[in-house]
Amino acid sequence: MAEFLNRWWRLIAIGLVASLVLLVGSVPPGLARDSGQHERGLAANGLADEVPLDGRVSVLIDPSRNLALKDVLATGERFRPLRGSGVNLGYVHDAAWLLIRIPNAGNGQALLSLSPNFVDFIDVYVADAVEEPELADFTHYAMGDHRPFPPDEVSGLDNVVPLNLRADREAVVYVRIASVNSSLNISASLYSAARHTYRVTLISFASALWFGGMAVMMLIQLVFYHFDRKASYPLLAFATFAAMMVYIGNLGLSRLLFFPDGGNGNDLFTGGAVWLGLVAAPLAASSILEMPRRSPWLHRIFVGASVLGVVGIVFVLFDANLAFAPYGSILILVLATLAMLFGLWEMRRDDAGTVLRAIAYFIVWVGLVATVTQRAGYWLLPNWLAHSYTVSCLIQTLLLTASLAVRLRAAEAMNSSMREQALVAAQAAEQRANAMVRERTVELADAKRVAEDALKAELESQAEQVQFLEVISHQYRTPLAAIRSNVDSIGLSLPQSDLDNRQRLDRVRRGIIRLVETLELNLSRSRLQGPAFAPQLGRALLSDIVSSAALRARDLFPADIITEMEPKAERAHLMADMPMFGIAIINLLENAVKFSSSGDRPRIILSCGAANGEAEFAVTDYGIGIPAAEIHRVLERAVRGSNADSIDGSGLGLSLVQRIVAAHNGRVTIESTEGSGTTVRLSVPLVS
Repeated sequence: MAEFLNRWWRLIAIGLVASLVLLVGSVPPGLARDSGQHERGLAANGLADEVPLDGRVSVLIDPSRNLALKDVLATGERFRPLRGSGVNLGYVHDAAWLLIRIPNAGNGQALLSLSPNFVDFIDVYVADAVEEPELADFTHYAMGDHRPFPPDEVSGLDNVVPLNLRADREAVVYVRIASVNSSLNISASLYSAARHTYRVTLISFASALWFGGMAVMMLIQLVFYHFDRKASYPLLAFATFAAMMVYIGNLGLSRLLFFPDGGNGNDLFTGGAVWLGLVAAPLAASSILEMPRRSPWLHRIFVGASVLGVVGIVFVLFDANLAFAPYGSILILVLATLAMLFGLWEMRRDDAGTVLRAIAYFIVWVGLVATVTQRAGYWLLPNWLAHSYTVSCLIQTLLLTASLAVRLRAAEAMNSSMREQALVAAQAAEQRANAMVRERTVELADAKRVAEDALKAELESQAEQVQFLEVISHQYRTPLAAIRSNVDSIGLSLPQSDLDNRQRLDRVRRGIIRLVETLELNLSRSRLQGPAFAPQLGRALLSDIVSSAALRARDLFPADIITEMEPKAERAHLMADMPMFGIAIINLLENAVKFSSSGDRPRIILSCGAANGEAEFAVTDYGIGIPAAEIHRVLERAVRGSNADSIDGSGLGLSLVQRIVAAHNGRVTIESTEGSGTTVRLSVPLVS
């Protein structure tokens, strides 16, 4: 808390010093010097380097803007003495006349400097060696940024008029100033011609330092943005650029470099630059001071001010800046005051960044108040105070850049801390992951053992099932063979005329054949579902596969099985395991019979075709069909249609068909309509 109070006292001290500077600057220099000091221009050997003009300048306001030199000469008593060496009327439509009297200044050539050079019209009338000058004794110099640049080789950032002074005579200079679209202010200074090079060099050096410093800081701000993508950095760079544009106009560089031929261009540039600054500065201040998060209502005010800056640019483009600019000056002062107060208020956060920002906005507020007050002419202030904002702007930009550097450093420290925390978290996560991997490895090993045991048990069960069926088949074959032999013997003993008994014997023979086929079919199915699933491929006629399957099915199932062979398919071959592929077709025929609903002997169609290098076997029934949503699942093991619950079955038939066809590089497709029937197609590559 003590440190916080100490910072407040330091800011109060800075404010008192700034106020003292303003107070001292506003005191008329003539009050601080005696009359002898006003004659500092006298020198034993000619003209001194600097000739003070304080108290030597008078002003005449011309609201009509129509007074000519002859009118002014006739009304000399209407001039009002000035305390300084210049006048500042602010944004007015009036014209003004200055009367400058230079008595006994010594012998030699002097230069009268008039600044700033963005005044639209400056007319200088000089009578420098005449006791009682009349209209014809005056030499006219036409200047101002609406006119071509003077070809006198001495004017530059300031308008300069040469004077030939004599120690025994008073020099008289009349200056008329008028503005169309900028503030009306001018300040005069007098110095020896020998001093001109030194002054120009000094001013150029100071300007270069200022612009160079601002440009370097703008680049630094953009570099900061490269490393920390926050809006504060480009917005501050934008505000820095806008400030540079303002002073390119205010210091006369735009007039010298861009608009040497005069016209309205310099007014548009200087006015537009000021309003561009009003667009950029509030946005930068709001972002740097974190107003959107800490004071949303103040953020909205600053954004609104930026919008007014855009409106001001429009006024400049339509040559109406003189009407709108005074309100802009007031708005700039209000915004600077709000930013300064908010910065001081934010100092309670007690960190280096907020302290730097508070000092920056306090300093720029002091400089801005001095500059705007001097330019607008609210009080009589010396002309040099117009440049106080220049210095304060440079200091503010430096401090704000430093505050952003503090923020960037804090962000880097936070990122470093976050990286360290992330590294620690990653290491902990890696350790947890390794532990989980070990646990999962153990679990997977256990699961593998369980699965292997289950698979072994299943394989053993399937092997036992096959062995059981082989035993059953063998045990059934012997008595069935004996029955068949006895039936044949009985048939031989029956007379040819005993047709009834012969038909009975034929039915017994067919029953024996069907029973044997059933045993063989189940044994084959068991072998295919077991571990020995390896097709023995060989060339096979499609017609042989169809006829063999149909023949066996007719013996096994009570149905009318109709075969259809396309002519192209009759002599076509494929590489197939005939017994295995026959079981696939018999499974389809068995399903077709089982799920048909057309009485005791349903109609089943077994068709075969060949096209596009493939053989296509199709089994069609007119039974209960398969629900559309379940068609894609019935090829899975132990899956049946939901409408087949009342029909015996295990759901293994179609999965076995899918397995057999896949072993022959083929595919199974099903078309079905519930309640109307089903068609199952087997597509297998032909032998080329």
